[in-house]
Amino acid sequence: MNLLIRPFSNINNFTPLVSPLPNPHQWTQQKHFSWSNANSSDTNPVCGSTWTDNADGAITTPWEGEIFCLETDGAASTIWRFAHNRASGYTKFFNTQPLGSVSQDGRFFLFTSDWDEQVGISSNNVPRSDAWIVKLD
Repeated sequence: MNLLIRPFSNINNFTPLVSPLPNPHQWTQQKHFSWSNANSSDTNPVCGSTWTDNADGAITTPWEGEIFCLETDGAASTIWRFAHNRASGYTKFFNTQPLGSVSQDGRFFLFTSDWDEQVGISSNNVPRSDAWIVKLD
């Protein structure tokens, strides 16, 4: 969760979005982000998902396998945690990774997940996934 924000005009002027960083540090978490500022300012929260490649379904640390949003205005380091995505995250099966997108109005987050392989297996032995929606309240 070592995430920074900076203006395009100055590469050295950055602000950490998560401070302090959680311990112990995790290097295995993959992250995917989505941000929508269509109807407001550049300080809207950025939302995302985390997962571990080839996960076994165990969740052992905060922000592991979650849908979350981060404050981006630099005033505080606020993280809103909404749901677990239950994605297996198999490297060779793109559809099992919880890749998502924030709605244009910023109220919903749509993502894909195989829900810990509970959605089933297709006829060609590929894990099936479905689309899931989280309301960002």
